[in-house]
Amino acid sequence: MKKVVRYSVSTLAAVILSGCASPTLTDEEGRTEPNVSRAAMPSTLARYTDLEDTLTCIRETGELDRVTFSVGSFADSTGKINSVADGATGNFLPQGGSAAFITDTIRRAGGQVVSKYFGPPERPLATEYAINGIFNSLDFGRTSDVDLRVSGIGPVIATGWAQLSLTVQLDQSETRLNRQMSMIQRPVRYQQYGFGVGRQFGNELVTGMAGVEGQQRLQMEALNGPIALGVIDVVTKEFPNLKQQCTAGLENLLAERAH
Repeated sequence: MKKVVRYSVSTLAAVILSGCASPTLTDEEGRTEPNVSRAAMPSTLARYTDLEDTLTCIRETGELDRVTFSVGSFADSTGKINSVADGATGNFLPQGGSAAFITDTIRRAGGQVVSKYFGPPERPLATEYAINGIFNSLDFGRTSDVDLRVSGIGPVIATGWAQLSLTVQLDQSETRLNRQMSMIQRPVRYQQYGFGVGRQFGNELVTGMAGVEGQQRLQMEALNGPIALGVIDVVTKEFPNLKQQCTAGLENLLAERAH
């Protein structure tokens, strides 16, 4: 009688990687706990150098020193809910909090900010401009899905993407008359490379797959730089002197609106 042995994805991966790390750890009190990485997460994401240089240039001109902007919540109109992914807790995109990137960008450029995404201030302060943002669309796609197993053994490859579009707009505070708009698109890429097994070895049937994944962070990498780029775009359109003096390094980004 043939003996059938089935290995799950996690079990097979654990066996293959057992030489690198144990799936569990023992704490000081002798208790066993999952071997979850304790490495510090990155506290900052390196900004694009050209964006940082542009903000420094704008700040050094001093043109925004006496200009005050109000910033409200960053609206999410995509309607996309992350309800099936591992660790999912709700929407794919932050709900309103991305306005902090607008505030940070304006402050780095030398402007003053009245933050309204925590509610209106008790003592209203006059502001010349209001800058707000909207996540317009979030689309997903898979560019390739390849399974090249021969005799039950071989590589498995999958690649995909998410495409985010967002709008940053600058309005006159008192009248809400729109002055400038900037439409930004940002792709987020995903790759998976693995090795699959579905073959009988003697009297044992071995099935499973082990793989590694690489994915750009949707909520961070698709927001930090693009939102800053949108703010720079609307501000320098409103203040042409800044555009002439400081945006030479952003010509490609502003032309493509896709980074």
